[in-house]
Amino acid sequence: MSDEKEVAYYAAKVNAWFNTKLEYDKSLLVLSTGAIGLLITLLTVTNVGSTTLLYIFVLAIACFLLCIILILAIFSWNAKHLEELIAGNNKNNKILAILDRLSIFVFIVGVLLASIFSYIAAENKISSMEKYMSEKNESNQSISKESFYGANNLDPKIEKKSFDGAHNLMPQKKPDNNSTNSTGNSQSGQSTDSSKK
Repeated sequence: MSDEKEVAYYAAKVNAWFNTKLEYDKSLLVLSTGAIGLLITLLTVTNVGSTTLLYIFVLAIACFLLCIILILAIFSWNAKHLEELIAGNNKNNKILAILDRLSIFVFIVGVLLASIFSYIAAENKISSMEKYMSEKNESNQSISKESFYGANNLDPKIEKKSFDGAHNLMPQKKPDNNSTNSTGNSQSGQSTDSSKK
């Protein structure tokens, strides 16, 4: 009974060890893929003002891509190593050890480069926003200086005679020709009547 428990305990430890190693590699794969997506998103919303920043971006992407390739190679070599273990070859695989160390090193370098890129991009964005806001404030101040000139004339305490003489703008009535003719005719008629008398 104790032998069976020891075998079960050993099997559980081996299974946990394999799961931990696989989860570690899967985590690196997922994080590298997500980091590439994040960097590309940052590039689309950030104005890359210098070639140095562009080089940092390219190097970070290259590191994460290399990490993905290394992790995929590790998965392939894991299968081959398990086959060798089943066949009775209990030697450590040196290639797997190199791939493991290289993948974590490349991932760490990629994280550092991505952090530098993000910091410089954020700094550039903040400085460009500050510059834009200062230019906007200057233009607003110059507009306000010009556009509100004479605003003190709107003070209701100051009496203005701005409509003085507005009655001169009324249209003048022109005498009608008919009315002048009729008055002329009536006057001529009266004069003829008086002459007859």
